[in-house]
Amino acid sequence: MRHTEIAIIKPFEGAPKINMADIFGASPEKPIILKIPVSGERPVTYGAKNLPEGLALENGIITGKVAKEGNYTVTLTAENSLGRDEKKLVIEINKDQVLLTPLMGFTSWNAFGADVTQEKMLGIAKKMTELGICEYGYSYINTDSGWQREYGGKYDAIVPNVKFPDMKAMCDEIHSYGLKAGIYSTPMLVAWGCPNEYLFYPFIPGCTTGEPDIRFSDINFGIGVERKEKNNALQWAEWGFDYLKYDWRPTDPYNAELMRKELVATDRDFGFCVTVNAMPEYHKYWEQYANSYRNNTDAHGRWDNLLTIYRSYLDYGDFTNYVKKGHFLDLDMLDVGSCTLDEEAVMFQFNEDEQLVAYSLRAFFSSPIQISSQLTDVDDFELSMYCNNEIIAINQDTAFCSAKPILTIEKGDTIIHGYKRLLSNGDFAIALFNLGETKEFVTTYLDEEMNIRDVWAKKDLEKANKISLAMEPHTVRIFRMSK
Repeated sequence: MRHTEIAIIKPFEGAPKINMADIFGASPEKPIILKIPVSGERPVTYGAKNLPEGLALENGIITGKVAKEGNYTVTLTAENSLGRDEKKLVIEINKDQVLLTPLMGFTSWNAFGADVTQEKMLGIAKKMTELGICEYGYSYINTDSGWQREYGGKYDAIVPNVKFPDMKAMCDEIHSYGLKAGIYSTPMLVAWGCPNEYLFYPFIPGCTTGEPDIRFSDINFGIGVERKEKNNALQWAEWGFDYLKYDWRPTDPYNAELMRKELVATDRDFGFCVTVNAMPEYHKYWEQYANSYRNNTDAHGRWDNLLTIYRSYLDYGDFTNYVKKGHFLDLDMLDVGSCTLDEEAVMFQFNEDEQLVAYSLRAFFSSPIQISSQLTDVDDFELSMYCNNEIIAINQDTAFCSAKPILTIEKGDTIIHGYKRLLSNGDFAIALFNLGETKEFVTTYLDEEMNIRDVWAKKDLEKANKISLAMEPHTVRIFRMSK
């Protein structure tokens, strides 16, 4: 039984609605792929007025390159037989200016583990498009570890194993949907996530080779003295990738910067995520150069694991200062849906309320939102969880205001946490989490009487100067307040 009411979403019904952030960033003279995400009945007619020179719109996808730096205000339109929607979008063209709002998309690890294949990744891109999930701003299809084989090829870079017969063709097909393609690597000599068939190969390589450099940790045989960041960045750019998850421990700015500068030097924009232990001591670097950065364990769908990841966010110094345009703390991939990792692992055990908590933590705290489910037998609940445009709007809000704690009750099995977040139009949102094991009656007071909307349910409540409700264990409620 689910205690939290949610609105049932039908992505391809009703009048058109443009579901995207207010800003989009790209570098001068680098290719742009921007799908206009629109829910509503098909067919839809798209429009884009005042596109900067070099860009064109076709079938709802904006492509091209912009030569001149600057901010360009574009008017997007979407029209179907039931109505019309219009939205202002600011396209910001500046060097290394990507992922200005938290990444939304798919990542392969929880879904497929090291059994990921090119066929599976293309199947996900197609499935997300057919289900309508991509009409809510999910735009990255990211391949995690399991694609690698050995060094070779034109650039003496890591080449894929037989499960990925044509990386460029994969990226091209992902791009044809208006989506972007991501890839995984590490500066370590040996990458995590080796496919079973290569366990005795003896390994799958990272972006360094040679003898271990004694300046760095010896985890996974250490980081090599021979640097291959440029080789791999050039190869990924030629294939057509748009994003890199760079994974090692401890995660340090020195190795991050060696890779980042090579990505920037290519002819493509790359989103750049560093994991898995991006420590607070280096926050000034992460806040300036990493689009997202993780300092937590992998998410795997157990309640104690979710609490550990949540606590990692709270423990990140004064976390309320760490939300900045283009740079966000990462609470890791979603742990909802279906997966096929280690058969002995206990994975994806959440009930529906707990899945909503897992999603809400990412959404409300400006974390990237990466679906990592096989998307098999997607029911109304799962689809509606991914496609609530009002929840997504909070995650993508361009005020870039942190969630501030307003309520903390921890006593025995009782854990109640509340947060408030200012939004760009002057509204604010409140999230209330019952993370404990006891049913509690929760009240939080507003400064004045306000309009209150239950965002998950997409329902307006009575105007009031407080929110009072009973909350079952492992539940969340999110409200949006306006005058």
